[in-house]
Amino acid sequence: MPRRPSLIALGFLVSLALSALLHRSVFTLDMQGRHNWRQAQTMWNVRNFVRYDNDITHPRVSHFNGSNNNLLRYEFPIMQWSIAQVQRALGEDIWIARTMVWLIGAFGLLGFYLLLRILAFPAAIALVGTFLLQFSPLFYFYTINILPDNLALAAGIWYLYFCFAYLRDRRTWQLLGLGSFLLLAALAKLPFAMFGIVGLVFCLRYIWVSSKSGRVRWQVVGVGLAHLAFLYPAYRWYAMVMPGWKNNPVVYGIFANAADTATNWRIFNVQATDIFPYSLLSPAVWLPFALGVFYTGRRTAAPFSARPYIWALVFITFLFLALQWNTIGTVHDYYLLPFLPWMYITVTAGVQRLWQWSKAWTPTLWRWLPLAVVAAILIGAPLDAYQLRKRYWEVKFSYGYEELRDVFTHQAALQAAVDDDAMVIVLNDPSMQIFTWLIRKRGYVFGNNNLKPAWLDDMRKRGATYLYSSSRYFDEQPGVQERVDSLLLEAGNIRVYRLK
Repeated sequence: MPRRPSLIALGFLVSLALSALLHRSVFTLDMQGRHNWRQAQTMWNVRNFVRYDNDITHPRVSHFNGSNNNLLRYEFPIMQWSIAQVQRALGEDIWIARTMVWLIGAFGLLGFYLLLRILAFPAAIALVGTFLLQFSPLFYFYTINILPDNLALAAGIWYLYFCFAYLRDRRTWQLLGLGSFLLLAALAKLPFAMFGIVGLVFCLRYIWVSSKSGRVRWQVVGVGLAHLAFLYPAYRWYAMVMPGWKNNPVVYGIFANAADTATNWRIFNVQATDIFPYSLLSPAVWLPFALGVFYTGRRTAAPFSARPYIWALVFITFLFLALQWNTIGTVHDYYLLPFLPWMYITVTAGVQRLWQWSKAWTPTLWRWLPLAVVAAILIGAPLDAYQLRKRYWEVKFSYGYEELRDVFTHQAALQAAVDDDAMVIVLNDPSMQIFTWLIRKRGYVFGNNNLKPAWLDDMRKRGATYLYSSSRYFDEQPGVQERVDSLLLEAGNIRVYRLK
């Protein structure tokens, strides 16, 4: 296996090139496929930063329904705002946003390689482990989908790297690094603050040692202060915005809506037979993962044991899964991205076991068997990722596809029907995001067609000048017809009217 830095760097770049090649048809896709509604919401944040309001504390979506204008504050929109600044310079093409998210994933992979090196895996083994993480079906699918979870995962991986680097070196700049990246991870997506359990375990272990020796260990003070000081801005943001999350199931988790036994078994079955083995992992890495679970071995020459911290990550991720059981369910697999670091550290440990067997087995002919297995894993992982996820970008997997089929089919005509800056009224968008994103219009969005004709008057006073309707029940009512000026376009079952 290669050892020279130049060969390792070449291998890393080749792996990125392979990822880009397999994703080549996705870079230019609009928001379609699985979880397109959340991506559409994220892209509305980006578009509003580019066109209307570049204040990073004002993440806006497309609809002005309700009393909060079109502001919608969930995570701190650092990723969305950053993409917007690049689009201001280069243009608003979708491929720019997707490329930036893909580069964030590549940055996270670099951090994972360095994390494996801190854990004293040989350079070639660390490269293999990083390659396998890159082609985890979950990572492979989301690394080009525009979700803030990608930035949170990358920052979380770099936090782990700086944590373990500090365990080894005790350098002040490493404290600054771990604090900065934990803050970035928590801001980008709050659940990723769970990675901070590594720092908590470090402090608890050293407090225990200090209590036995009677000496204060200043490393504990430094690590604790770094976590508290750097997490404070995240605390301030979420303390401000979370009171507005009244309908967000993430806030209450299993305490808000306990599932019945049948639902719990269904979720468990999907998690156990599909999401964990075929999304977080893939058939190609089942063997090294199993070996990594049962083999701890001499992984590290560093003056610390990583095992308590890895087990802490295992504990906190499964605790998170339990608390958000109903929210994650069978659909929100991207909530499980925090599982990937410890799972692929385990996979890497299994690969190292195979490598050690290749050097130890006799006769010589048998030594090639573990290497052949590793080669098969390296070939199988990207093939598995591609085959398992390629269909998820198809339009038919889009949220609300049946209701919005004609919007996808006639997107270009519906977008061109009126000016992009026009305010519109949209019916029958169950996502509240996708229809307006596809036509690139802001306005008033309704998940059904139970509107009263008189409501058009109020929305017209507030600036709405056009109506996009997929409902003959609504738009053919006399009270609606007397409020429209003309029919501009009929595309499939979608009619575009100019309001009087």
